[in-house]
Amino acid sequence: MSSRRPVPKGRGRARPVPSFGGRKGASAAPPRPRPRPIPGQRTSAEIVSIGREILHGRTIDTNAPEIAAYLSQCGAVVRRITIVDDREQAIAPAVADALSRGCRLVVTSGGLGPMADDRTLRGVADALHVPLAIHAGAKEMVEASYRRLRAMRLVSTDGLTATREKMCSIPIGAEPIPNALGIAPGILFRMAGGAAVLCLPGVPAEMRCVLEAAIGHLRELLPRGALARREIETPTADESALKPLLDRLAKEFPSVWIKSQPRGFDAADAKVLVILEAIAPERSQAESLVDDAVRRLIALAAGGLPPAPR
Repeated sequence: MSSRRPVPKGRGRARPVPSFGGRKGASAAPPRPRPRPIPGQRTSAEIVSIGREILHGRTIDTNAPEIAAYLSQCGAVVRRITIVDDREQAIAPAVADALSRGCRLVVTSGGLGPMADDRTLRGVADALHVPLAIHAGAKEMVEASYRRLRAMRLVSTDGLTATREKMCSIPIGAEPIPNALGIAPGILFRMAGGAAVLCLPGVPAEMRCVLEAAIGHLRELLPRGALARREIETPTADESALKPLLDRLAKEFPSVWIKSQPRGFDAADAKVLVILEAIAPERSQAESLVDDAVRRLIALAAGGLPPAPR
Protein backbone atom coordinates (compact mmCIF):
# COMPACT_ATOMS: atom_id res chain seq x y z
CA MET A 1 0.00 0.00 0.00
CA SER A 2 1.16 3.54 -0.68
CA SER A 3 -0.02 6.84 0.84
CA ARG A 4 -0.34 10.30 -0.64
CA ARG A 5 -0.34 13.42 1.53
CA PRO A 6 -2.01 16.56 0.11
CA VAL A 7 -0.52 19.98 0.69
CA PRO A 8 -2.88 22.00 2.98
CA LYS A 9 -3.88 25.50 1.93
CA GLY A 10 -3.09 28.48 4.12
CA ARG A 11 -5.60 30.81 5.66
CA GLY A 12 -6.20 34.36 4.61
CA ARG A 13 -6.08 37.45 6.82
CA ALA A 14 -9.27 39.42 7.36
CA ARG A 15 -9.48 43.14 6.67
CA PRO A 16 -11.11 45.64 9.06
CA VAL A 17 -14.90 45.80 8.72
CA PRO A 18 -16.62 49.21 9.00
CA SER A 19 -19.29 49.70 11.64
CA PHE A 20 -22.98 49.58 10.77
CA GLY A 21 -24.73 52.68 9.53
CA GLY A 22 -27.34 53.84 7.02
CA ARG A 23 -31.08 53.82 6.78
CA LYS A 24 -33.30 52.51 9.49
CA GLY A 25 -35.10 49.25 8.99
CA ALA A 26 -38.78 48.43 8.85
CA SER A 27 -41.14 47.59 11.69
CA ALA A 28 -40.47 44.94 14.32
CA ALA A 29 -40.03 41.44 12.88
CA PRO A 30 -40.90 38.02 14.31
CA PRO A 31 -38.14 36.21 16.24
CA ARG A 32 -35.25 34.85 14.22
CA PRO A 33 -34.38 31.16 14.15
CA ARG A 34 -32.10 30.26 17.07
CA PRO A 35 -29.85 27.26 16.46
CA ARG A 36 -29.07 25.35 19.63
CA PRO A 37 -25.33 24.78 20.21
CA ILE A 38 -24.22 21.26 21.12
CA PRO A 39 -21.49 21.41 23.79
CA GLY A 40 -18.28 19.58 22.97
CA GLN A 41 -18.94 19.21 19.25
CA ARG A 42 -17.18 20.89 16.34
CA THR A 43 -19.00 23.58 14.38
CA SER A 44 -21.52 22.09 11.98
CA ALA A 45 -21.82 23.86 8.63
CA GLU A 46 -24.09 23.74 5.60
CA ILE A 47 -23.55 25.24 2.16
CA VAL A 48 -26.32 26.63 -0.05
CA SER A 49 -25.38 27.13 -3.70
CA ILE A 50 -27.73 29.49 -5.50
CA GLY A 51 -28.43 29.61 -9.22
CA ARG A 52 -30.88 28.27 -11.76
CA GLU A 53 -27.99 27.74 -14.16
CA ILE A 54 -26.62 25.10 -11.76
CA LEU A 55 -29.98 23.35 -11.47
CA HIS A 56 -30.32 23.26 -15.27
CA GLY A 57 -26.86 21.78 -15.68
CA ARG A 58 -25.45 24.71 -17.64
CA THR A 59 -22.94 25.59 -14.91
CA ILE A 60 -20.90 23.20 -12.77
CA ASP A 61 -20.89 24.16 -9.10
CA THR A 62 -17.19 24.23 -8.25
CA ASN A 63 -17.65 26.62 -5.32
CA ALA A 64 -19.39 24.25 -2.91
CA PRO A 65 -16.65 21.57 -2.91
CA GLU A 66 -13.99 24.24 -2.46
CA ILE A 67 -15.88 25.90 0.40
CA ALA A 68 -16.43 22.49 2.02
CA ALA A 69 -12.72 21.66 1.80
CA TYR A 70 -11.75 25.04 3.25
CA LEU A 71 -14.18 24.79 6.17
CA SER A 72 -13.06 21.22 6.88
CA GLN A 73 -9.45 22.41 7.02
CA CYS A 74 -10.59 24.99 9.58
CA GLY A 75 -12.12 22.29 11.77
CA ALA A 76 -15.80 22.54 10.81
CA VAL A 77 -17.97 19.56 9.90
CA VAL A 78 -19.92 20.16 6.68
CA ARG A 79 -23.22 18.30 7.06
CA ARG A 80 -25.05 19.19 3.86
CA ILE A 81 -24.72 20.95 0.49
CA THR A 82 -27.93 22.24 -1.12
CA ILE A 83 -28.52 23.77 -4.56
CA VAL A 84 -31.54 26.05 -4.94
CA ASP A 85 -33.12 28.32 -7.52
CA ASP A 86 -32.32 32.04 -7.44
CA ARG A 87 -35.69 33.03 -5.95
CA GLU A 88 -36.42 34.26 -2.45
CA GLN A 89 -39.01 31.50 -2.09
CA ALA A 90 -36.25 28.91 -2.55
CA ILE A 91 -33.37 30.65 -0.78
CA ALA A 92 -35.18 31.58 2.43
CA PRO A 93 -36.41 28.04 3.28
CA ALA A 94 -32.99 26.54 2.51
CA VAL A 95 -31.26 28.90 4.96
CA ALA A 96 -34.00 28.63 7.60
CA ASP A 97 -34.06 24.82 7.37
CA ALA A 98 -30.30 24.64 7.86
CA LEU A 99 -30.53 26.79 10.98
CA SER A 100 -33.47 24.79 12.31
CA ARG A 101 -31.33 21.63 12.10
CA GLY A 102 -28.91 23.21 14.56
CA CYS A 103 -26.36 24.27 11.94
CA ARG A 104 -23.91 26.79 13.38
CA LEU A 105 -22.58 28.20 10.10
CA VAL A 106 -24.55 28.56 6.86
CA VAL A 107 -22.56 29.63 3.81
CA THR A 108 -24.31 30.75 0.63
CA SER A 109 -22.63 31.12 -2.75
CA GLY A 110 -23.84 33.38 -5.56
CA GLY A 111 -26.54 35.98 -6.09
CA LEU A 112 -24.94 39.12 -4.60
CA GLY A 113 -24.73 41.21 -7.79
CA PRO A 114 -26.83 44.10 -9.15
CA MET A 115 -29.13 42.14 -11.47
CA ALA A 116 -32.79 41.28 -10.90
CA ASP A 117 -32.02 37.58 -10.44
CA ASP A 118 -29.44 38.31 -7.71
CA ARG A 119 -31.79 37.68 -4.80
CA THR A 120 -29.64 35.99 -2.19
CA LEU A 121 -29.68 38.81 0.35
CA ARG A 122 -33.43 39.23 0.05
CA GLY A 123 -33.85 35.49 0.66
CA VAL A 124 -31.45 35.48 3.61
CA ALA A 125 -33.20 38.52 5.11
CA ASP A 126 -36.53 36.71 4.81
CA ALA A 127 -35.08 33.62 6.51
CA LEU A 128 -33.77 35.75 9.39
CA HIS A 129 -36.92 37.92 9.61
CA VAL A 130 -35.02 41.19 9.20
CA PRO A 131 -35.37 43.95 6.57
CA LEU A 132 -32.73 45.12 4.12
CA ALA A 133 -31.18 48.57 4.43
CA ILE A 134 -28.35 50.57 2.92
CA HIS A 135 -25.18 49.94 4.93
CA ALA A 136 -22.66 52.76 5.06
CA GLY A 137 -19.69 50.39 5.03
CA ALA A 138 -21.04 48.37 2.11
CA LYS A 139 -21.74 51.60 0.22
CA GLU A 140 -18.16 52.73 0.78
CA MET A 141 -16.84 49.39 -0.52
CA VAL A 142 -18.99 49.46 -3.65
CA GLU A 143 -18.06 53.07 -4.42
CA ALA A 144 -14.35 52.30 -3.95
CA SER A 145 -14.65 49.33 -6.32
CA TYR A 146 -16.19 51.46 -9.06
CA ARG A 147 -13.52 54.13 -8.62
CA ARG A 148 -10.88 51.45 -9.04
CA LEU A 149 -12.58 50.01 -12.12
CA ARG A 150 -12.95 53.43 -13.69
CA ALA A 151 -9.26 54.13 -13.12
CA MET A 152 -8.58 50.87 -14.97
CA ARG A 153 -10.98 52.03 -17.74
CA LEU A 154 -13.22 49.01 -17.21
CA VAL A 155 -16.31 51.12 -16.48
CA SER A 156 -17.24 54.59 -17.76
CA THR A 157 -18.59 56.05 -14.50
CA ASP A 158 -17.79 55.55 -10.84
CA GLY A 159 -20.86 56.93 -9.07
CA LEU A 160 -23.71 54.97 -7.53
CA THR A 161 -26.80 54.32 -9.62
CA ALA A 162 -30.06 52.71 -8.53
CA THR A 163 -28.78 49.40 -9.90
CA ARG A 164 -25.42 49.66 -8.15
CA GLU A 165 -27.06 50.74 -4.92
CA LYS A 166 -28.68 47.31 -4.70
CA MET A 167 -25.29 45.85 -3.72
CA CYS A 168 -25.15 48.24 -0.74
CA SER A 169 -28.44 47.01 0.73
CA ILE A 170 -27.87 44.20 3.24
CA PRO A 171 -29.82 42.59 6.10
CA ILE A 172 -29.96 44.87 9.14
CA GLY A 173 -27.46 43.66 11.71
CA ALA A 174 -25.10 42.18 9.11
CA GLU A 175 -21.59 43.38 8.32
CA PRO A 176 -19.97 43.61 4.88
CA ILE A 177 -16.80 41.68 4.03
CA PRO A 178 -14.44 43.29 1.48
CA ASN A 179 -14.33 41.86 -2.03
CA ALA A 180 -10.91 42.91 -3.34
CA LEU A 181 -11.40 41.18 -6.70
CA GLY A 182 -14.96 42.29 -7.50
CA ILE A 183 -17.66 44.75 -6.52
CA ALA A 184 -20.37 43.19 -4.37
CA PRO A 185 -19.10 42.68 -0.80
CA GLY A 186 -19.67 39.47 1.08
CA ILE A 187 -22.08 39.57 4.01
CA LEU A 188 -21.74 38.12 7.51
CA PHE A 189 -24.74 37.95 9.85
CA ARG A 190 -24.14 36.85 13.43
CA MET A 191 -27.09 35.36 15.27
CA ALA A 192 -28.01 35.16 18.93
CA GLY A 193 -26.23 32.17 20.40
CA GLY A 194 -23.17 32.54 18.17
CA ALA A 195 -24.33 31.00 14.89
CA ALA A 196 -23.67 32.86 11.64
CA VAL A 197 -24.75 33.15 8.00
CA LEU A 198 -22.02 34.02 5.50
CA CYS A 199 -22.92 35.10 1.95
CA LEU A 200 -20.19 34.78 -0.70
CA PRO A 201 -20.05 35.90 -4.34
CA GLY A 202 -20.54 33.30 -7.06
CA VAL A 203 -17.47 34.11 -9.18
CA PRO A 204 -14.92 31.54 -7.95
CA ALA A 205 -11.97 33.94 -7.56
CA GLU A 206 -14.14 36.44 -5.67
CA MET A 207 -15.60 33.65 -3.55
CA ARG A 208 -12.12 32.58 -2.41
CA CYS A 209 -11.09 36.16 -1.70
CA VAL A 210 -14.13 36.93 0.47
CA LEU A 211 -14.07 33.53 2.22
CA GLU A 212 -10.48 34.01 3.33
CA ALA A 213 -11.29 37.54 4.51
CA ALA A 214 -14.32 36.30 6.46
CA ILE A 215 -12.56 33.50 8.32
CA GLY A 216 -10.87 36.04 10.59
CA HIS A 217 -14.33 37.15 11.76
CA LEU A 218 -15.40 33.61 12.65
CA ARG A 219 -12.83 32.67 15.27
CA GLU A 220 -15.56 31.98 17.81
CA LEU A 221 -16.99 29.30 15.49
CA LEU A 222 -13.69 28.11 14.05
CA PRO A 223 -11.22 28.92 16.86
CA ARG A 224 -8.82 26.16 16.03
CA GLY A 225 -8.69 22.96 14.12
CA ALA A 226 -6.63 21.25 11.47
CA LEU A 227 -7.45 18.39 9.15
CA ALA A 228 -5.08 15.62 8.09
CA ARG A 229 -5.90 13.28 5.22
CA ARG A 230 -4.30 10.21 3.64
CA GLU A 231 -5.27 8.10 0.64
CA ILE A 232 -4.15 4.48 0.67
CA GLU A 233 -4.27 2.39 -2.50
CA THR A 234 -5.22 -1.20 -1.72
CA PRO A 235 -4.26 -4.24 -3.81
CA THR A 236 -7.86 -5.26 -4.45
CA ALA A 237 -10.83 -4.05 -6.48
CA ASP A 238 -13.27 -5.89 -4.19
CA GLU A 239 -14.58 -3.36 -1.69
CA SER A 240 -16.52 -5.99 0.23
CA ALA A 241 -13.29 -7.86 1.04
CA LEU A 242 -12.02 -4.80 2.90
CA LYS A 243 -15.02 -4.44 5.19
CA PRO A 244 -13.86 -6.64 8.12
CA LEU A 245 -10.43 -4.98 8.09
CA LEU A 246 -11.84 -1.43 7.96
CA ASP A 247 -14.47 -2.22 10.59
CA ARG A 248 -11.70 -3.32 12.95
CA LEU A 249 -9.64 -0.23 12.14
CA ALA A 250 -12.63 2.04 12.81
CA LYS A 251 -13.13 0.47 16.26
CA GLU A 252 -9.48 0.97 17.14
CA PHE A 253 -9.40 4.56 15.85
CA PRO A 254 -12.85 6.08 16.55
CA SER A 255 -11.58 9.65 16.02
CA VAL A 256 -10.42 8.89 12.47
CA TRP A 257 -12.95 9.00 9.61
CA ILE A 258 -12.37 6.00 7.36
CA LYS A 259 -13.93 5.68 3.91
CA SER A 260 -13.39 3.21 1.06
CA GLN A 261 -13.69 4.50 -2.49
CA PRO A 262 -13.94 1.97 -5.34
CA ARG A 263 -12.81 2.92 -8.83
CA GLY A 264 -15.04 0.44 -10.62
CA PHE A 265 -14.22 -2.97 -12.04
CA ASP A 266 -13.90 -1.70 -15.61
CA ALA A 267 -11.08 0.73 -14.77
CA ALA A 268 -7.57 -0.10 -15.93
CA ASP A 269 -6.30 0.41 -12.37
CA ALA A 270 -9.28 -1.16 -10.62
CA LYS A 271 -8.14 -0.73 -7.03
CA VAL A 272 -10.05 0.49 -3.98
CA LEU A 273 -8.77 3.64 -2.28
CA VAL A 274 -9.04 3.93 1.50
CA ILE A 275 -9.35 7.52 2.74
CA LEU A 276 -8.48 8.42 6.32
CA GLU A 277 -9.16 11.83 7.84
CA ALA A 278 -8.80 13.30 11.32
CA ILE A 279 -9.42 16.75 12.77
CA ALA A 280 -7.65 17.94 15.91
CA PRO A 281 -6.93 21.29 17.60
CA GLU A 282 -3.34 21.23 16.29
CA ARG A 283 -2.10 20.00 12.91
CA SER A 284 0.56 17.83 14.55
CA GLN A 285 -2.15 16.01 16.52
CA ALA A 286 -4.28 15.42 13.41
CA GLU A 287 -1.25 14.19 11.46
CA SER A 288 -0.30 11.84 14.29
CA LEU A 289 -3.79 10.34 14.48
CA VAL A 290 -3.89 9.62 10.76
CA ASP A 291 -0.31 8.31 10.62
CA ASP A 292 -1.03 5.88 13.47
CA ALA A 293 -4.14 4.65 11.67
CA VAL A 294 -2.22 4.23 8.40
CA ARG A 295 0.49 2.17 10.11
CA ARG A 296 -2.13 -0.02 11.74
CA LEU A 297 -3.96 -0.48 8.44
CA ILE A 298 -0.75 -1.59 6.72
CA ALA A 299 0.00 -3.98 9.60
CA LEU A 300 -3.47 -5.52 9.40
CA ALA A 301 -3.23 -5.85 5.62
CA ALA A 302 0.16 -7.55 5.90
CA GLY A 303 -1.63 -10.61 7.25
CA GLY A 304 -3.61 -10.88 4.02
CA LEU A 305 -7.04 -9.56 3.16
CA PRO A 306 -9.84 -11.43 4.90
CA PRO A 307 -12.37 -13.23 2.69
CA ALA A 308 -15.41 -11.27 1.61
CA PRO A 309 -18.38 -11.76 3.99
CA ARG A 310 -21.14 -14.03 2.80
